[in-house]
Amino acid sequence: MFEAIDWEWLRSSMDAPEVTLEVYAGIPEDLGRRIEVVDGRIIRCESPGPAHQIIQHNLVSALRDAVKQMDAGDQTFHKVVGDIDMLITEVPRLHYRRPDVVVYRCIEFDRGRWHRKPYATDCLLVIEIVSPGTVITDTRDKLAEYAQARVPHYWIVQMAGNDGQAVSIERFRLTVSGKYISDGVALRGTTLHAIDIIDPFTSRVTWEQLDDGI
Repeated sequence: MFEAIDWEWLRSSMDAPEVTLEVYAGIPEDLGRRIEVVDGRIIRCESPGPAHQIIQHNLVSALRDAVKQMDAGDQTFHKVVGDIDMLITEVPRLHYRRPDVVVYRCIEFDRGRWHRKPYATDCLLVIEIVSPGTVITDTRDKLAEYAQARVPHYWIVQMAGNDGQAVSIERFRLTVSGKYISDGVALRGTTLHAIDIIDPFTSRVTWEQLDDGI
C-alpha cells in the first residue's frame, strides 16, 4: 500500500512544473532515498547493486577513522556518511544530489527544511561509485556541478563488470580557477593501495579492504 502511494506521489511530482524546497519537505522518507532533484525536476535514481553498497560501506568505515585523526589534529569536526542529501542550490531552482559518500563539516544548528544536512559548501570530499546507469552523470554532469558548487575534492570509483570489485579511483582537486584537475588515479593491479593520500587527510586503504564482504 505504501509503495503504491509513494509511486503515485512521484508520478504527480514529476508532472508538476517545479519541485521546490516546500515540496521537498513533504517527500516520503523511503521515496527520498531513491531520487535527486536537478533544476527543480525529480530524477529517479536506480537501486545500487550489492557490490556497490559494500564498497560504499567500506569507504565510509575506512575514511571515518582518517577524518577523526584529522579533526583531532586540526580541532575541527567532520562527519563521514553515505547517501545523504547535499544541497547545491535552492535558487533559482532547487538542486540537490545524494552522493554515495560525503565528508562534511558538522552542522551545529537546524536549517529549517534542510535540517542538519549539508550544503555543498560544507563538504570537503564527495565520492560517487559509478553504476551502469550513472556513468555520464557521475563522470561528466556531477564533475561540473560539484566544481561549480566549490566542493574541494571529488573522487570517482569504477567497478569491474558494473557491480564487482573496485578497479579504479580517480581523485579530482578543485583549483583556484574553480575547475577540477586530476589529483591521481589508483588502478587495481598497478597501485598497491586503493587510497594512499595525505590531502585532504592522511589515509591508506587497500583494495582488499574495499572488497571486504563482496
